[in-house]
Amino acid sequence: SSLVSLLQISVRSPSSAELRAFRVVLSMAAALVHPGQPWHLGERALQLQQKTVASSDEMGPRIYHKVIPESYQDMISPQPHFMASFLGEDGRVWPSAFFAPPGFALPQHGGRQIQLNAQLDPRDGAAVNGLVKNGTLMGGVTIDFMSRRRNRFNGQLELNGSGNAMKILQAFGNCPKYITRRRLRRTGQNLGGVTAGEAQQYQQLSSEDAALLEKTDMMYLGTGHPEHGADMNIRGGQAGFMRSLADGQFLAWPDYVGNGFYMSLGNTKLNPQAGVLVVDWDDTGRGLQILGKTETYEREEIQQGQVPAALVPGLQAMLEDEPQALRLVVIKVEIVRSIPQYCPHQYEKVELSPYNPTPMRELKSGAKSHEFDARVQWAKPESEDVITFEFQLAPIPRPGSLKLKAGQHVRLGIPALSKDGMPVERTWTVTSEPSWFHEHGRFQISVQHKKDGLVTPFLHQKLALNKVEESESVFIFHGFSGEFSPLLEPSGEYRLQKQLPKHIVFFAGGIGVTPAIAALKGIIDQPGEERAVPESFTLFYSFRDLRNAAFLGYLLKQVQGDLQAVAPETKLKVVINITNKDAKMMIDQLHASVKALTGRQDVLLLPGRLESFKEHLPFTGNDVEGFVCGPAAFEQAALGLWSAAGLPAGKLRTESFAY
Repeated sequence: SSLVSLLQISVRSPSSAELRAFRVVLSMAAALVHPGQPWHLGERALQLQQKTVASSDEMGPRIYHKVIPESYQDMISPQPHFMASFLGEDGRVWPSAFFAPPGFALPQHGGRQIQLNAQLDPRDGAAVNGLVKNGTLMGGVTIDFMSRRRNRFNGQLELNGSGNAMKILQAFGNCPKYITRRRLRRTGQNLGGVTAGEAQQYQQLSSEDAALLEKTDMMYLGTGHPEHGADMNIRGGQAGFMRSLADGQFLAWPDYVGNGFYMSLGNTKLNPQAGVLVVDWDDTGRGLQILGKTETYEREEIQQGQVPAALVPGLQAMLEDEPQALRLVVIKVEIVRSIPQYCPHQYEKVELSPYNPTPMRELKSGAKSHEFDARVQWAKPESEDVITFEFQLAPIPRPGSLKLKAGQHVRLGIPALSKDGMPVERTWTVTSEPSWFHEHGRFQISVQHKKDGLVTPFLHQKLALNKVEESESVFIFHGFSGEFSPLLEPSGEYRLQKQLPKHIVFFAGGIGVTPAIAALKGIIDQPGEERAVPESFTLFYSFRDLRNAAFLGYLLKQVQGDLQAVAPETKLKVVINITNKDAKMMIDQLHASVKALTGRQDVLLLPGRLESFKEHLPFTGNDVEGFVCGPAAFEQAALGLWSAAGLPAGKLRTESFAY
């Protein structure tokens, strides 16, 4: 039936040649649907077209869980909101939200259920249409706006004596891209229609709705199919990334780079019905539920005018304004439901996502432009394939006007490399001390060479060798962000000594060592009166070859002395794990080249697999916190070691290379 659905909805008035080509894609996609992978035919068709099958297959079995993992459960209850989608028997998907003071959403029964001790606003379309009943297919997403943590759930609605419950069928995490940081200022309760005003329902977007879209930077997308369940996801961007087109008949938004799984858009290939929820978080609390049939248009189709005539001018203007959009997504509006004071809470916008692509409208109008250039000062090799670059901001920022926190990353635009007329942008961990930046306006990044990449060959083979024009060494500084550091709370704020875990553990695979280097330098760099230090810091550093081991000299020769000079109470252990078949020979080379290495208690040189090092994690309880950064296989090995040591899953944080 999935194949029939795709044949019916996914070809827009095709020519015979287009239909034949599409049938080939379908047959290939159908061949890739099998029990070992979680993907259905709609997802597979898009993964095949977009060449993300291999990456999806690598991560698919790892990200899907039949129950909510412990590491997800801790962030559900503290949220004052829970976004949900409800799939009706008519195929329509109503996007909704539960609002109540924190603590109303409770994971239960070992992660098999989320108890929702709250009711939908009675004016909500899902409630009005009778979808709040046992067995309704339901998608959910919980987001910590300040830390940008996000987890998604698919399941069924169950009513019980305490309220509503979501029976979990699937749970999976998502990256923090495109999420606006917001601070909760005041909590409230659903007002319903008594004092807030009645909901209005109509068939196309009004001018008032268009005005709300112009200031909206996040929305919630509900999709689903009877055979595969309901789903709830988010989309975000700069304010106005969504638009009302053709006098309100259509809603459109750009599809940016994501994980390549195409779970939401894949659902729409099987069931084109989708629902969008827009909330005026920072002002009136108004909610807007928009339902209709979804279609996606690739850039080439729009540029060539191969879209409905009514959409040609609007989509072409959007495409010109959104050079980083992979494609545009359009809903043919069928239902609009406007609900006054839908959100009873009061929020305050703190920071747009640093991953939001910059639209041309903001650059042309001057509403947004880069305030600082980042100029390359020097380059230094750390290994055969890793080079550290130092940048100077110009103009040098006013003291206190820009702050760098230990473990944060920097996002840079590279004008020398452009795509669709816009500078290519990349993000790297800052590996230099925050004080160096605050005092001199300088910072360092350490970059691994990827032969088939776009950016790293330019950095390694041209910039590092001074084979560029002076203008090509000037980058665009987009700012610092992130919180992947033991010194920082998930909100990004610095921890006090009493908040810092007693024991810190880092698992670093290859270039994934940069966050650990940043953390060590951050601990050493803290001002004396503000210093927060752990009792121990353990680093597991895995690599295949000595030639590719960045920062090895720093870890073996320098960091122990630097740390002891400022924090003698902190016990440092560095576990060097070489996974090459010639590991023992390489360990002998290290002993020969590094004086006094033999007998040191703070350094271990071990061959073999990471999973076998359980004895080097002698910690218990909640006084330990772990951090993992490395390739997918390494991340899984670290998770296995952590679990085998009996340490709390909720105390292990990960950062993906793909973030």
